[in-house]
Amino acid sequence: MTTQDLGRPLTQDLAEDRGQLDGLFEASPASSTRTSAAAVLAFVAGTVAVLLSPFSVQLGAAVVLAATALVASVVGLARASRPGTSGAVLASLGMVAALGTAAVVGLRYVGVDTAVADGLGAGLRDAAAALTALFPQP
Repeated sequence: MTTQDLGRPLTQDLAEDRGQLDGLFEASPASSTRTSAAAVLAFVAGTVAVLLSPFSVQLGAAVVLAATALVASVVGLARASRPGTSGAVLASLGMVAALGTAAVVGLRYVGVDTAVADGLGAGLRDAAAALTALFPQP
């Protein structure tokens, strides 16, 4: 039968090893990374703009949110390039959503009817009323 040397005697207490391991984790440098607020704003505004773009009533809000997302995504990409700051993907997605909204709005001004969700208004209202009826009234 062969034996292996584990590097410590069998009689050594495991609590001593655990203390050394805790000391190793406490001594390691913790990297603090934060997400750029401009990148988060770009993502949220771009997503809402894309969701509002199929409705003709919400065209103005979609344009304003797309412009906000475009500006915030440029700022978010600039801030995310700094060390210790993340959010480049969020800013990029916000920019894509803003440009997509701009394309849909541009098509509408050219004459292509992109207001595909206008007929959904009554159906969405009825669905919201049905969901509200499921919950007890206070």
